[in-house]
Amino acid sequence: MQKKIFFVLTFFAVISCFYAPQALCATLTFDSGAEGLSLGGSMTWNGTGGGHLYCESYGNDDWFTFSSPTHVTSFQMNYMPWQGYGGGSGSNVTIKAFNVSGQEIWSSTQDLSGYKSWTSWKTVAVNTANVSKMTFYATNGFWPSIDNLVINTVTETPALTASNTNFGNVRVGTSANASVTVTNTGTSGSTLTGNIGAASGAEFSPVSGTQSFSLGQNQGYSRTYTYTPSARGADSTNVTVSSNATNSTLTLTGTGVSPVFHSSVAAGSTIDFGEVGYIANQALTIQNLTTDPDLGNLTDMTLLSAVITGADANYFTLQGFNPGTKLSKNQLQNLSIEFMHTYGGRDDYGRVRNATLTITTDVNAALGNTGTAYSFSLQAVTIPEPGTIHLLGIFLLLAFCKKNLKF
Repeated sequence: MQKKIFFVLTFFAVISCFYAPQALCATLTFDSGAEGLSLGGSMTWNGTGGGHLYCESYGNDDWFTFSSPTHVTSFQMNYMPWQGYGGGSGSNVTIKAFNVSGQEIWSSTQDLSGYKSWTSWKTVAVNTANVSKMTFYATNGFWPSIDNLVINTVTETPALTASNTNFGNVRVGTSANASVTVTNTGTSGSTLTGNIGAASGAEFSPVSGTQSFSLGQNQGYSRTYTYTPSARGADSTNVTVSSNATNSTLTLTGTGVSPVFHSSVAAGSTIDFGEVGYIANQALTIQNLTTDPDLGNLTDMTLLSAVITGADANYFTLQGFNPGTKLSKNQLQNLSIEFMHTYGGRDDYGRVRNATLTITTDVNAALGNTGTAYSFSLQAVTIPEPGTIHLLGIFLLLAFCKKNLKF
């Protein structure tokens, strides 16, 4: 065989082998024999025109096996069994590769009708690892040759691996960080280059700029994002990763969770005591009615403080409130507001007393931090207490009787 025509291919294979990690990297030229392969079926070595293998029979599998699993990069084929042969009537050969378990891992059908000159050989790319056996099935009436089998070379090809990122449950009013990680899962010697893009939407940041990476095999790079939910519920956005291997669109997801303040009297409305002769009480129940699962610190509600303010604040007293009380899902706290006054005479009759009750919680904030405050208007009308009215009636009656007795 005139092997000088394969100088370029062989040179490339040698260069590839030089950089490849396998110790047995080689191009098998079969110049002096099967070079360690085990031949089966009617696969035969022949030295006419230079050493090579050929399929002695058609319509049956001819094969060779490797002594251990091997990465097959490529090989060359010719229509003729040896140099100077002039026969043959077929053209197609089906080639298959199998692993050590006998599982087919690669196959191809090659048309060799255009390669009937001993100086013209077809290169068949395989690029498949863990090959233990290769079979060749030639159709009617021709006996193709195999030569220059390149094994254990690996093209330095980068590969991008990245996955979606889930921030999980995050309390409204707080933030959580998570990363998108890209990894070069390509071959040894490969370099993966590219960029990780920004996020979008009000809940995710950063929302501008890219971060570039350059990664060797099995190296990774991460970009950190922040999720700040503004309300309860699921949020998501996309992040684009571009590279010299492939491009990928990743999804960032997160769920905002929070306690939910509920009161027996709606916040912002008035707790009306009506007319009060001396003392009166109104009940107020506070409850955490979140519909999220009970997630502990993520959904607990803390009653941080309660104050009564306004010109008439000293007439009202909040009872049953303990600063720092923490309410888990569905838990409630019963409170009582007391109004008390001492009737001071005619000027106090029908006088309206007003104040404001403000309860501060950690809703929309981290657990225990100052969050949303809820206010209630307090109102009562002062009148004499019943005992005072009775005494006044008796006094008037006595005065009337005394006046009449004088006549």
